[in-house]
Amino acid sequence: MDREIRSLPEVAADAEFQQRLKSAFVEGEFAEQPKAAIPIWRWLALPAAAVLIVVAILAVNRGPVFRAVDAYGDGMVTIDGEPTPTADLARLTQSLTPGSTVAVPNEAGIDVAAGDVMLYEIVGGTEMTLPESPGRWFGRAVECSVFVGELRLMTGEEFTGSTFTAYTPDGMIQVTGTLLSIQCDEGGTCVCVLEGTAQVGTDETDLEPVSPGFRKIMLKDGTVEIIPVKPMHRDGVLDFESRMKDQIAR
Repeated sequence: MDREIRSLPEVAADAEFQQRLKSAFVEGEFAEQPKAAIPIWRWLALPAAAVLIVVAILAVNRGPVFRAVDAYGDGMVTIDGEPTPTADLARLTQSLTPGSTVAVPNEAGIDVAAGDVMLYEIVGGTEMTLPESPGRWFGRAVECSVFVGELRLMTGEEFTGSTFTAYTPDGMIQVTGTLLSIQCDEGGTCVCVLEGTAQVGTDETDLEPVSPGFRKIMLKDGTVEIIPVKPMHRDGVLDFESRMKDQIAR
């Protein structure tokens, strides 16, 4: 290829063009080429499009909404101070939003599902806050507070990769997949594990695993120990699992 190029005849430069180029350079007459103007609406559309993309991602990532799937007993469930009849599942479902405070009367109980992620039984006499549902890709760590009463919890197949943390007046519980109950009253907190393993402690520096068939108690008098689950507590959780197993894929 080089040989062919070198064999080409020389082409003389155009003398008039050379002189015109030289004069323009010496006298500073090179004109700046105008730049194509970008319409302002295109600039404004860029951040708007970014916002729409973020909104779309957040919407798709959002976890399943809560649904009241069953209830028993009589009385009014109070959600953020508003009383709702226990039997009115449709109204309960509308009111059960993440972060809301739920108080269930002693003579009642409600079962709440979040798709195939989590299923709760809020036992009579319980007051707690509802957590968020874990997101599909991010925001998969959720938490709630149980102030008094008993919360029974079963995780489903879509919970994998998530972390659920519950706080009580006496400590905290971290769940990565399990079947358990959390009970707290004026005496302290008891966490009974029937499946999987939960991390339980008075705070995050004190967390230790609790295996199936055992419970960890953290009492107001300072007593902390891991002992076998009592039959009465075991039977309540197993009844919850039996009643609700068709409501969630595991």
